[in-house]
Amino acid sequence: MVTISRETGAQTEARLRRVFRASTIDWLPGAWSFVEGADAVRRADAIALVRDEGRPSALCPAAGAGERFAVFRVVLPKGADDSGFVGWLSSRVKASTGSGLFVICGQNSERGGIFDYYGVPEAAAGPVRDLLDRLSGTGFLDGVVLRTVATAESSALGPGTVFCFDQNGEAITARYGGGGIADGWLAGTLDGARARFHYLQIQTDGTVDSGHSEGEVTRLPDGRWRLTEHFTWATREGGGTNRLEE
Repeated sequence: MVTISRETGAQTEARLRRVFRASTIDWLPGAWSFVEGADAVRRADAIALVRDEGRPSALCPAAGAGERFAVFRVVLPKGADDSGFVGWLSSRVKASTGSGLFVICGQNSERGGIFDYYGVPEAAAGPVRDLLDRLSGTGFLDGVVLRTVATAESSALGPGTVFCFDQNGEAITARYGGGGIADGWLAGTLDGARARFHYLQIQTDGTVDSGHSEGEVTRLPDGRWRLTEHFTWATREGGGTNRLEE
């Protein structure tokens, strides 16, 4: 679905994470490579056929030497606002694994519409698969999106502020925005259920603020995550408590 929308970077991140988790991902068996010329048109086992100035090429099961790829298919959820999805996923793969990728798009109306074939070098298949599993998972704060549900009077956050978390071991980072925040970043550590981090943010009025927080990560009865953070401003007086929930 091709959509035009205006949102903060954190809101885009949150939206595309939701799209990703609602998508279906299938890894195709074996290795794949491109066949060019007249043979490409005749290949019944090709999963994609494209032309560049009249010269066809087909993506087929690999045979012999040459550049070999692992291929996975992403079927996007029907009706979802997935604008920016390909660039988002490509950037995540590159940043996390170092691998580039190629994308071939198609449409299958019986499965919701647009789908994508993604190809990565065969040697990168393991790290890329691990990344996609991690993005699909529900473990602790890695990949989790939290929304602000309660704020202190001195807080700059609002009901529309969303946080997109990543976790690598004990290290946690997040980008956040919306609800009065143009863009924000935090970085810190998670020791068990105890979070400690520093934050830096730009409000929609242009004010730049920073500070530090300590908080507790808890699991709600319905399985969602909650972060209760007690913050102290570094750039102004005061502090307070915010509550964020999945």
